[in-house]
Amino acid sequence: MKIEHVFSCNDYTEAQKVKLALAEFSDYALIWWNKYQKEMQRDEEREIDTWAEMRRVMRKRYVPTSYSRTLRLKLQKLTQGSMTVEEYYKEMEMALMRACIEEENEATMVRFLNGLNIDIRDVVEL
Repeated sequence: MKIEHVFSCNDYTEAQKVKLALAEFSDYALIWWNKYQKEMQRDEEREIDTWAEMRRVMRKRYVPTSYSRTLRLKLQKLTQGSMTVEEYYKEMEMALMRACIEEENEATMVRFLNGLNIDIRDVVEL
C-alpha cells in the first residue's frame, strides 16, 4: 500500500499514522469514519490509536470475507500461460503479497516452477 510506504520512509508515531491515514479519507469513507468514531465514544470504547488497529477496522468494514479466499484461489490457479516468465513471476509475487502469504523460498520456487509452461519447465528442471 502506498501509505505503508510513506510510513516506512518516515519516523511517525502511531497517532500520527492514524491522522495521516485519516487525512486521505474522502466522501463515504470520511462519513463512515466520523460515524464510527461517534459510536465508539457513545459506547465509551477507547479511541483507535494505532495504524494496525485502524487498518483492521477498515478491512472489517470494506473487505468482504470472501476476498482472502478469492485471492488464495487465484494464486493457486495462477500459471504462466501467455505471459513472459518475468511477467508471470511478478504476477505471482503480487498475488502472494495481496493474499498476505509468507512462505518459505523453497515453497515459492515450487509454486513458480509448477506454473511455468511445460516447455520452459522442462528446460529449467534439467
